[in-house]
Amino acid sequence: MQTFDVVVLGAGSAGETLCGELAGAGLSVAVVEQALVGGECPYLACVPSKTLLLAAAAGADWRVAVQRRDEAAEYRDDSGATRGLEESGVTIVRGRGVVAASGRVTVDGERSVAWSRALVVATGSEPVVPPVPGLERVPTWTSDQALSSAELPARLAVLGGGAVGCELSQVYARFGSDVTLLEPGDTVLPGEPSWVGDMLCEALRGDGADVRTGTSARRVEPVPGGVRVVPDAGEPFEVDRVLIATGRRPRKAGLGLEALGLRVDEGKALDVDPRCRVRSGDGVVDGVFAMGDVTGISPYTHAANYQARIVAAQLLGAHARDADYRAIPRAVYTDPTVFSVGLSADAARQEGLEVAVAQSDVTQTGRAFIEGAAAGRPPRPARLELVADRAAGYLVGAVAVGPDADSWASELALAVHARVPLGTLVDLVHAFPTWGEAILPAVRELSGL
Repeated sequence: MQTFDVVVLGAGSAGETLCGELAGAGLSVAVVEQALVGGECPYLACVPSKTLLLAAAAGADWRVAVQRRDEAAEYRDDSGATRGLEESGVTIVRGRGVVAASGRVTVDGERSVAWSRALVVATGSEPVVPPVPGLERVPTWTSDQALSSAELPARLAVLGGGAVGCELSQVYARFGSDVTLLEPGDTVLPGEPSWVGDMLCEALRGDGADVRTGTSARRVEPVPGGVRVVPDAGEPFEVDRVLIATGRRPRKAGLGLEALGLRVDEGKALDVDPRCRVRSGDGVVDGVFAMGDVTGISPYTHAANYQARIVAAQLLGAHARDADYRAIPRAVYTDPTVFSVGLSADAARQEGLEVAVAQSDVTQTGRAFIEGAAAGRPPRPARLELVADRAAGYLVGAVAVGPDADSWASELALAVHARVPLGTLVDLVHAFPTWGEAILPAVRELSGL
């Protein structure tokens, strides 16, 4: 049995980032991974979905789009990522790791590796399959299956109107599928302000998708040539396949974490303190950390990488600090793009803040006029909302819907994170003509100017 300073369970984005930092600082590191090194994002999630969205916007046909998707996803071949970690000094142990006792992990019941300083759990998340009667008897996809398939269904039902459901609905609708999206909430993107979901519903319907909100699948059943979907509201309809996009849950079952004195509740995330140390009861488990989706804090690659840096700083004893999740960006890469950060107005009020809200019509910018003129059409709907703590005088949240919002609105994440005074934001000059000019009218309103 070989002993390392640190053993990491999971070589996804967070695990890959952490291993590189620790090995680069001279620690001995082993990472246990049974699937792809690099995780789902580059091969089965973020990269392929965004590639397909951009290919659709560029007018590519499905065959070309799939080719570009697979090239961007490196044909789901992790040899490059594997080689990079090994060259940095990381030992990669292929297989399923299970904690056998404090200080030791067994891999596939055969090989064992031990840690002397820390165990880090970075096993990510897995799709949640809703308890819809009949799903096990009909053709279904999870998002990772959809994003690795060359099939273009003529008719597709999408269950769930979160970020993944919206992105994939737009992908398949734009490539010609007859898409029906079922979302049980009042609108899509239920975690964002309702006007955001309403704008995205309008965009998806403009692409030909049948978006049904306040509706979920009561049951599904096989029929000749496809699937019959019976919703709990409205008429049944038939499709060729059902895409399940109803959320994900932390992947922590069967890891043997009970051997560390942890209680493992199915579906619940690992509880961590601000330095990503795993908590149990009123204290932390010595030498045990968790990061990424398994913590349930923020289901984004950039958040996982941030937590990896927090853990690395803690283990290396250099600039150790608490994690600050107030300004983790959230992005949905549909057309229009949705970018949000911090608190919504309702969430801010629930926290007892004295809330001020201001909106800006992004279509009134010079950039919107120019792009509309170049395309020979009116500017597409686009909007910005800023949420401020009136008493403190700074932003606590923002959401933007519009072209390239993930880029031009990113400065608002800095404003929320650094608690930049509204007066400073008023004096910030944006280049003309840019989308970012839409920020000034809302900031001026919040400042009383």
